[in-house]
Amino acid sequence: MRKYYLGPEASHEVPFKKLLAISHYIMPNFATMDWDRVSREQVDENLRSLRDPGGALNDELMMYIHVPYCQSFCHYCNFNKNHYPWQDEERLQRYTDYLLKEIDYYLSLPYVQARRFTAIYIGGGSPSTLPVSAVERLFGHLAKVVPGFDTIEKTFTGEPRTLRKPDLLKVIHDYGFDRVTFGIETLNPEIHKKIGRWDSPSDVDAVFEGLEKLGYKGDRCVDLMYDLPGQSLVGFQEELATLVAHYRPDEIDAFGTVYLPYRPLHKLILDGRVPQPGSIWQLLRMREHLYDYLLENGYHNTIAETYSRKPQRSMYQTAHCARQDIIGIGCAARGNIKDMVSINPDKVDVWMNNIDQYGASTQTLQSIGRGGVLDRIMVMFPRYKELSKELLARYSDVEHFEQVEDVLRSHIEVGCVEEQEDRYVVNKLGVIWHGNLQTDYMERSLNLQGKVLLKVISEKESHFDREDRFKVNKATRFIAKHIDKYPKLMK
Repeated sequence: MRKYYLGPEASHEVPFKKLLAISHYIMPNFATMDWDRVSREQVDENLRSLRDPGGALNDELMMYIHVPYCQSFCHYCNFNKNHYPWQDEERLQRYTDYLLKEIDYYLSLPYVQARRFTAIYIGGGSPSTLPVSAVERLFGHLAKVVPGFDTIEKTFTGEPRTLRKPDLLKVIHDYGFDRVTFGIETLNPEIHKKIGRWDSPSDVDAVFEGLEKLGYKGDRCVDLMYDLPGQSLVGFQEELATLVAHYRPDEIDAFGTVYLPYRPLHKLILDGRVPQPGSIWQLLRMREHLYDYLLENGYHNTIAETYSRKPQRSMYQTAHCARQDIIGIGCAARGNIKDMVSINPDKVDVWMNNIDQYGASTQTLQSIGRGGVLDRIMVMFPRYKELSKELLARYSDVEHFEQVEDVLRSHIEVGCVEEQEDRYVVNKLGVIWHGNLQTDYMERSLNLQGKVLLKVISEKESHFDREDRFKVNKATRFIAKHIDKYPKLMK
């Protein structure tokens, strides 16, 4: 297998003029949209349009359910989360009550009823922080109202120290959830502390052992991070080898660490309380080693960050990469349905009040048109790794279609994408650089804040060897002054 950044024969190819310092998750038309510009009247009209079963751009649909509570906050996390109500379990039960209400609202709509359900994904936050009785109520309700519940893909996520509860694992097993996913992030105890993780190796062991004891037949999926503060290439290689040999997870989501400006982890680095991550060259070596090692050990690179023992993608991955509609349930959940997108309120009380008043919590549901849908497909193409020529051709009437084709051709020219008879495929070099591929497609629709954000998290090749990757400069000061314009990333 060709080497780009590893070994004495490494070519050190740099197909782009700059490298994004993180594998970012800025969703097209999400992280930089002006959400307050849609009126309540327009939201209501858009919701009413879902009473018509027609007008679909996708025939398949999945449900994402968000549980925002965490017992502690990891320094790198930029997802919506709330402090765990240690002495108020009733708050968690009430949150579950409102999940059921919002689920029922969407399932009553003719548009939803006319689609084929493919999956349910329960994420957070940490859904495993819910009381087991609340989880059982949620599962029981879903089993009654979701079409094909027994046969569709079902995923439950958690944190090891709460997911390990035997009675919770039993409920997950008994309701036929076929994917359990949780974060390990790092096996290095010192780095583990520096990123704000409070679970222990014994918690991770207990999850694997508990599932084994139940005879669980589904997939055991874990998150692993790289490019962590103070992490070396050798250290990462050893961690990855230990993870594969000791736990043998069915799926590994391997994420580059998110260092968004003036979020907690970035602040700790600026304050000198956490060490800088390694150079960009080391980051590239980590990405290449990840790809080579996991493919050599029986894993398939199903999407850019995910490696599975199964060659096929999960339904959640397929939907997340803009190939299916998503119903967003819960505080801060995002959705895309027909040609419309939304993010639910990120405050629990506002979310609940909207459900009481309107049935659904969204106050941002708005159309992005066929052009916006094409943008979503193309931005997600580098993660999905392939693009059907037939799918692309469906959007040939979009005004900026030629611009999209020009970007695609440029990616073929630099060697990150290969053209096949019926599709375009992102190759190994493209997987390593998928952040830049995504950004090229995203560039057209970014507003000023989005463009500044990408400038801040970018590097020039001349800076690849510098020791201090993150520091205060003109751009980061701009970010600090306008921090409210940069919404937290949503699931």
